[in-house]
Amino acid sequence: MGLFFSLSHRTPRATANTTVIIQRLVDYLNRGADKHSDPETRHKILITNLFGFVGFALTLVMGINAFFKEIWLLGVSLFIASAVFFVSLEHQRFFRTPTSHQISGNLLQLNLSALMLYLVYSGGSNNTGPLWIVLVPPVMMFFSGLKGGLRNTLLFTLCYCLLVFYPDNALVQVHYSDEFKTRLLLTLLTLTVLSGYYEHSRFQAFLQIRELSAKFEQQAHIDPLTQIANRRAMMKQLKGEYSRATRHQESMCLLLLDVDHFKRINDIYGHHIGDEVLKSISQLFVNRLRKQDVISRWGGEEFLILLPQTTEQDAIEVAEAIRQQVEEFTLEQAGKKVAITVSIGVWAVDVEESIDEAIQQADKLLYLAKHQGRNRVIATEGKPSINTMEPQ
Repeated sequence: MGLFFSLSHRTPRATANTTVIIQRLVDYLNRGADKHSDPETRHKILITNLFGFVGFALTLVMGINAFFKEIWLLGVSLFIASAVFFVSLEHQRFFRTPTSHQISGNLLQLNLSALMLYLVYSGGSNNTGPLWIVLVPPVMMFFSGLKGGLRNTLLFTLCYCLLVFYPDNALVQVHYSDEFKTRLLLTLLTLTVLSGYYEHSRFQAFLQIRELSAKFEQQAHIDPLTQIANRRAMMKQLKGEYSRATRHQESMCLLLLDVDHFKRINDIYGHHIGDEVLKSISQLFVNRLRKQDVISRWGGEEFLILLPQTTEQDAIEVAEAIRQQVEEFTLEQAGKKVAITVSIGVWAVDVEESIDEAIQQADKLLYLAKHQGRNRVIATEGKPSINTMEPQ
C-alpha cells in the first residue's frame, strides 16, 4: 500500500520532468529554424540538427564501446567523428547566417563519408563496419538534392570500389570476400536509385505545394473580377504604410471612389456590361497611378486608392486627373456606348487617427461628392475641387 501511494505521487512529477526534457530537446533541434520563413529551409535545418545530434550520440557511444574492447584506433576515429558531428550541430548556434545550415550539411556529409570509408578500410568491429555505408545515399540526397546527392554518392562509390576491389585487398586492413564486396556494392547502387527517386518525388511534391500555396495566397488577395487588390489585401497594405508613415512622419492620402449611377448601368445595359465597366475603369486607375500607389476594389462599385508620400494637394490633382480620364472614357460593348463618371473623396491621413477613422472620413467626403451632384472630387476641407459641374 505504501509503495503504491509513493508511485502514485511520483508519477505526475516524473511525467512533468519527461515533458520538460522532451520540450527542451525539441527546442534544441529547432534552433535556427524560426529565422527562416521558407518551409523547405526550416525542414532542412531541423533534419540537419537531428542528424548531427544522432550522429554525435551514436559515434560517441560506439567510440566508448571500442575503447572498452581495446580497439584503440577505431575508438579514436569514432571520437573524432563524434566531435565533428557536434561541431556541425553547434555551428548554427554560433554562426547564424543564411547559409549556416548549408555549411553544417556539407560538414555532415564529409564527416559521414570519411567515417564510412575508414570503416571499410579497417573493417570496424568484427568486420561489420562496411554495413554502415547504406546510410550514405539517403543522407547525400537529402542534404545536396538530387544532382548534388548523385554526384557525392558516385564519388563515394568510386572510393569504395577503389578500396575493396584493388588487387589482393592491398588498400584495406581486412579481407572481404568477392561476394560480400559485390553484394554491398549492388546494395549501395540500389539505395542510390531509390533515394534519388524519392528525393526527386519529394522535391516535385514540394514545388507543387508551394505553387498551389502561392496561387491560393494570390486568390485570397486579388479581386477575381478586376484583378486588382481586394479589401483584405488593401487593409494589409494600409497597416504597413501607416506604420511606416508614422515612424518617418510622412504624408499619405486616401482616395475613395464610387461609380456614379452604377445600379442604373446594370438595369439598362445588364450586369455583364456593369462588370465590363468595373474592369475597364480598374485598368484606367492602374495605368494612371504610380508603382508605389495601391488600388483595391473596396466593395461593389467602390474603389480605395492609397497614395503614400503624397500631400493633400497632390492627391487632389491625382483624383481630378482620374475623374477627368474616366469622364472622357466611353465603354463600347456590343454596339452600345456607356458613359461613366466617378465621385471621389480625398482624405489626408493624420498619423494621430486610426486607419478605420481615416477610411470613415474619406467615405464621408465621398458621400458629400455624391450629394453635391456626383462626378466631382471633394477634399478634406469639404470643398469640391471643381465647381462648374452640373448635377448628374
